[in-house]
Amino acid sequence: MAAALYRDYIVDLKARIDDLHVNAERYQTYELTMELLAQKNLVSYSAKKGKGLTEGLSYRRDFATGQAVQMQQQGAYALFSGFFNLGQFLAFTGQGREQDAKQFAELLTDNWQYPTCAVHFVYRQKGQPKTMSTRMHFVGLNGEAEAAAYEQKAHRAGSMVQHRPFSSNLFWEWK
Repeated sequence: MAAALYRDYIVDLKARIDDLHVNAERYQTYELTMELLAQKNLVSYSAKKGKGLTEGLSYRRDFATGQAVQMQQQGAYALFSGFFNLGQFLAFTGQGREQDAKQFAELLTDNWQYPTCAVHFVYRQKGQPKTMSTRMHFVGLNGEAEAAAYEQKAHRAGSMVQHRPFSSNLFWEWK
């Protein structure tokens, strides 16, 4: 059975994140955490607004040396924006997670060939009665042919989302 494709979802997600980035004042509350695994690095981006206070932090950790350095929010944001502009995406179910962070990263990225991005985004716009949230983990690919090739190498049965919309205790599409 073929894995579900997520290009349309990522286009919508990117538009929402871009809007938050440009128009943060339109949001009553938000919490955005993204982690990108690419080129033997973990880039983490977080932004939060609650009770009128905003905060954010970005850093990069090199898997080869273990060294972490703080990054400017704009620089980190640009890396995530580049990820979201790839041609196709598959999503992980969260099953079969490895205990060791380095092994898990190598498994997800197929030995650092493909970037992956975990996103947890919760927000409520001013004047809106409802909070929206998503928590997903994607692998970014250049197109559908590459997505099919990645899926054939899929790590374990059940590791890729097969049907949309997806929802589990660990990951969910918009709710």
